[in-house]
Amino acid sequence: MPRLIKWILLSQAFLSFAFGYELVIIQGLSTEKQTFITRGGKDQGVFQGENRTFTSDNVSVIAKAITVSREFTQWEIKNDFTEVPFRRGDRVVMYDAKEYLWALSPAEVQRKLIKTNIFRVKRSMEAGFAFSRGISETTSEAIPQNLDRGGYQFDGLYRKELSFNYAYAFGVRYVREVINAPAASFVNQRFLGILEGRYYFDPLGDFYNSRVGLSFGVGFGQSRTETAGLATFGTSVLLPSFKASLSLPINDSYEVDFLAAFESLRLDEESADGADATTNLNNSKVGLILRKHLD
Repeated sequence: MPRLIKWILLSQAFLSFAFGYELVIIQGLSTEKQTFITRGGKDQGVFQGENRTFTSDNVSVIAKAITVSREFTQWEIKNDFTEVPFRRGDRVVMYDAKEYLWALSPAEVQRKLIKTNIFRVKRSMEAGFAFSRGISETTSEAIPQNLDRGGYQFDGLYRKELSFNYAYAFGVRYVREVINAPAASFVNQRFLGILEGRYYFDPLGDFYNSRVGLSFGVGFGQSRTETAGLATFGTSVLLPSFKASLSLPINDSYEVDFLAAFESLRLDEESADGADATTNLNNSKVGLILRKHLD
């Protein structure tokens, strides 16, 4: 049994030497979360200015040794937008940065370098505002007319990342639109629950580390349309919504998204005297979202 344990320890040491990786424990973090400390320094061959790659289960970052003593090393993340994605006591694998990256294929190198900008899976709250404009509209049992529809909307959403490229969001939306017809004007108000699936492309390193995103959304809620002496009530179905966005990081905690979207809706409303009306409409919208990371 002692021989087996000795053989395992020697094998682990040999593999660490041969392949350039080592299991280390995070000893501490700075208050700004830009630097962290590991055990092992000059006596273990670490020198100031050296770059190493640190990898956990779902994140890989490159850090530079800025302070090296005999037994400890302080590392700094090599990205201004990135906080240390580890916690004190975490066990992570440390690689020689150059050997590790160049051992990968070019596509993997690019993917690993991109992931240095990722902390870990994030949860966020979003507040959005947009202007909408009607593109087309039809109403059952009504003669087609040239209608001018426009308005604004507010969103409050919770977002969670599923992976580096995928996320989902859900929340509520309030919409107010004015419809100008040749003979009268109407006000439509909607309150909906929203669910979105999102895909984010890799960061644009040459443009403020921004990301282009695409999303598909659905929604369901209540609708109310009013004009002088008349009101109708019913349901509103959003199916579907297509959105393109450009996300710009403000700092470690906030991002702002600029968006453009196309939406199709169905309104089924009924007046007090029992008359039904179904409206199908297509809208376009532009707006922005302010995102606050919770992690």
